[in-house]
Amino acid sequence: MRLKFLFLFIFLFFITGCTVEKLDVNNYDVLIDKILLRDNKVKNSVGLGYSYYIPKGLSVVDKDENNILFRDKYNNIYYFYADIISYYHKASNTYKESNSAYYSRKIENNNRKLNGYVEINQENDKYFVEAVYNYVKIEVYTSKNSLNDVLVNICEILSSIQYNNKVLSTTIGENILDYKEESFNIFTTKKSTTDYLDYIERYDSGSSKRKSDSESYFDEEVIDVETFEE
Repeated sequence: MRLKFLFLFIFLFFITGCTVEKLDVNNYDVLIDKILLRDNKVKNSVGLGYSYYIPKGLSVVDKDENNILFRDKYNNIYYFYADIISYYHKASNTYKESNSAYYSRKIENNNRKLNGYVEINQENDKYFVEAVYNYVKIEVYTSKNSLNDVLVNICEILSSIQYNNKVLSTTIGENILDYKEESFNIFTTKKSTTDYLDYIERYDSGSSKRKSDSESYFDEEVIDVETFEE
């Protein structure tokens, strides 16, 4: 009898998988539910009024206030933008799911009172990913072969975002950094890589002097979460 239970356990272990990376490449809903919607308390980096987690294998290749570029093992570039203005003003999620997109999902996490969307559009022989969650947007232009890994990385980063309201109230509320109302709507998709590629080109044109400053996150470093509590 014990032997039967052992075989049953081994069978269930292999069919369910032991890590999120083993998820079916086409089952994006499951991937989002398992990774993005969880309460990820692990942090290893800080931004202007927020903390977040950079998954192992990603390198920071450029950073300018709330704009960050990451690179993965496939040489994909991730464009990260933290819209602290929209967070501060609690902008509404106006995203509407698209029937013409390769994948489109509006996200409502009632448990954590967070929202956003994930949209993937095919462009030429690659895929343009736009993901927004908790007022942070990540864009990646990638091949089909690495699309699943890219989504895992995106979801791990976005699930970890945590804001420090005291810092944001100081920087935005008292206009210390002279923030102005922005016309940019983080909940509006671009559906095209034009702006994304323009940003990457601007980075490449001045990257030679910054390559020595690239940071790699292959080892997990945990930041004290209590420092960033609301």
